[in-house]
Amino acid sequence: MFDFGFNELLLLSILIIVFFGPKELPVVLKAIHNFFSKLWVYSKEIRTSVESLVDDIDISNKKELKDVEKEINSITEDIENKNKE
Repeated sequence: MFDFGFNELLLLSILIIVFFGPKELPVVLKAIHNFFSKLWVYSKEIRTSVESLVDDIDISNKKELKDVEKEINSITEDIENKNKE
């Protein structure tokens, strides 16, 4: 997802330590972890919701296609029967 190398992570770590200080570092890291954990859970929920919607649409489209196919078959049978007469 993100393309962080060792240098970027090291720079980010140093900036966090300088900006927040060593005393607040555990609290900040825990808050960052909680944020990304919730973000991951929400993205998973959205993904499953979208997948279920797509599945529902596929099922309804299949039913509609079967209905249309039945109508076409009945019309072609009617036409064939009239042509035979």
